Amino acid sequence: MIRTFLYVAALSLSCLIAEERAPWTTSQISGSPVPPKPYRAEVLWPEITFDRACDIARLPSRDCLLITQQKGKIWILPDDLTTTSPEKKLFADFAVSHDPFDSVFSLAFHPDFERNREVYLFYRTSGKPLDDGTRISRFRVFPDRFELDPGTEEILLTFRSGGHNGGHLGFGPDGMLYILTGDSEVPSPPDPLLTGQDLTDLLSSVLRIDVNRRESGKTYAIPEDNPFLEVPDARPEIWAYGLRNPWKLCFHPETGDLWVGDVGWELWEMLYRVERGSNFGWSIIEGVQPILANQNPGPSPISPAAVLHPHTEFASITGGYVYEGNRLPDLEGRYLYGDFVTGQLWGLQLDGSEVVGKDFLADTRLQIVSFGQAANGEVIFLDWPTDQHLYRLVPNTVEDLSNEFPTTLSETGLFSKLESQEPSPGVYAFSIQGEMWHDGAEAKRWIAIPGEETLSANRSPFAIVPEDTVLAKTLERDGRKLETQILHYSQKQWQGYSYRWNEEQTDAELVKAEGETVEIDGKPWTFHSRTDCARCHNVGSDFRLAFHPGQLNRDGQLQRFQRLGLIDEAFAEKVEKQPTADPTNPAAPIDLRARTWLSANCAHCHRNRGGGSVALQMNLEAQLEATGLFDAVPEKGTFGIPEAKLLLPGDPYRSMLYYRSVTPGIGHMPMIGARTVDPTGEIVLHDWIASLETVSPPEPGIDDLPSALRLVHLLRARKITGAEATEWLAKGKASPNPMISGLFQDL
Repeated sequence: MIRTFLYVAALSLSCLIAEERAPWTTSQISGSPVPPKPYRAEVLWPEITFDRACDIARLPSRDCLLITQQKGKIWILPDDLTTTSPEKKLFADFAVSHDPFDSVFSLAFHPDFERNREVYLFYRTSGKPLDDGTRISRFRVFPDRFELDPGTEEILLTFRSGGHNGGHLGFGPDGMLYILTGDSEVPSPPDPLLTGQDLTDLLSSVLRIDVNRRESGKTYAIPEDNPFLEVPDARPEIWAYGLRNPWKLCFHPETGDLWVGDVGWELWEMLYRVERGSNFGWSIIEGVQPILANQNPGPSPISPAAVLHPHTEFASITGGYVYEGNRLPDLEGRYLYGDFVTGQLWGLQLDGSEVVGKDFLADTRLQIVSFGQAANGEVIFLDWPTDQHLYRLVPNTVEDLSNEFPTTLSETGLFSKLESQEPSPGVYAFSIQGEMWHDGAEAKRWIAIPGEETLSANRSPFAIVPEDTVLAKTLERDGRKLETQILHYSQKQWQGYSYRWNEEQTDAELVKAEGETVEIDGKPWTFHSRTDCARCHNVGSDFRLAFHPGQLNRDGQLQRFQRLGLIDEAFAEKVEKQPTADPTNPAAPIDLRARTWLSANCAHCHRNRGGGSVALQMNLEAQLEATGLFDAVPEKGTFGIPEAKLLLPGDPYRSMLYYRSVTPGIGHMPMIGARTVDPTGEIVLHDWIASLETVSPPEPGIDDLPSALRLVHLLRARKITGAEATEWLAKGKASPNPMISGLFQDL
């Protein structure tokens, strides 16, 4: 028997060594199922980069742009985009000149700057909630050089710092200074201070002040036509209100209309034309969706948004500017704006003050954090957060191949026998260490690289990917194939598509761009929109969520792919920076199991450049101490858990990471994807957090959320069973606390 085993092993090894790569020659996937957008993003001055720049201002009298970095540095560049090899000069560094200091968001020059040398800045002294932690200040530049003089600061306004800051200011055609403020709190629960409709503070508003006059006790004056001067206890600086987190304002160069983008909560992104006394409804509504409808409204009626984008298109709007240039004549007069998460860039068509249309102009796949104006009416924009560049739009010359894109899976050339999913020659199956939870569905995966080309890691920090490379994944539940997802690399971008399997299980049809939610075998299933695909397959993970060295490091797979020439040596060597373990393997170290699960289920958003609103590093490359999890105060609220932290070592029941991962109810994560709880993830996260430090767990029960979390864990782990479990389930589901009852939804 031993002799036979050795012979079979040797024969298998011989076959493995002798394996030759088959070229993939059957691909029919090229282009896109929709015509290419008319424009694309072009880098300006590739040698000029920024670190967390969040604002672009222009001073026409000096022919310059001012680029503001959040951590204090403000840089000068020419506003003429035809300038070759410009020099980046320092205008100010708040991190050096100001203490306390946390972040600077924007600046604006006085319209009469050449006479008074005044510049106005919006900055924050602390990221923590402080009643006076945000400042609007007036400075002057040095008389003998174009640099900010920090010693000339005059504080005009202070208001609460914290979460949503707003963070933009600008002068209107009336000479008044306009300032955007947010609700200064965590994203969820919505508007916990109930400030959106409250005029007694400066939050959630557009403020308007006169900086050319001074009133008694102030460094500015209140314009006589501000709308709420007669409203008892209202702050007279308020021009409009009911905004959640307004991000960027501009005035139309012809009509003078004020346009503001407002970042929504869970469903909508809004663009408003702001008029005197406008109330935009937060937090009674978000766009058209009722939120906290029973609160007392402000003194003016709610005005509708001029433009609404659902979260199938946008997830965090960035307001822009009107294009006045002649380089792109079809864009003349259009208001250009975009999205921080999806990278979509749109243009608004206006007839005077009326919106007559909007167009999807460019799919940039950039995290668009700010727009700005340059010389000759050009509109430019910034990506985020590090190694940033300035961009402009240019015509897109990509050929329209939409009529040739396969509308059924059988037409893709991925499979030689579709019903059994036998891959075509050159298409290779692969498996990974830690699977994402798909509401109980199981995944099968393949990679297909045209011909005999190689995916290389020789472009740090990302990979060099051959044109028309495809990653494919089929999801099956209860023995039925539900969908096959493909990720296609074309024109230096990854695009995601879904194919829905038919009832006969003989083929799958391309799902429409907006996706759909259906019922299959009595259970819901969501085919996500292509925008949702782009939100998760983002630049932070180099778009490939599974095909990474650490995930591939199992059963000799990484070495096999290197021998076949699918990947190069540099790609394989990166495995050392991505240690993993199968989360379902109880013999593997609990920390590796937990980190692998977090990477698979959370790190697509929670990583550098991942787009998550909470700055965490859950990817495998991050050292444990660099994750930002330990003892951190939850930025999105505690959901009623006393003394909660993002991760409290030894105490899963007061760790928001655990709660949000194991509740199918309020606060469930991830935002996009699975809606039920992964039983493996629940146990792995629980045991990992509990292993970090020894503390006494709460008694199981439903009196408070930590006790309910403990109870749910014991039920899922089947440490409470039978009649006792049935009794507890009934009590949990009947709890009047929606956070507690939500924990029991899928038990």
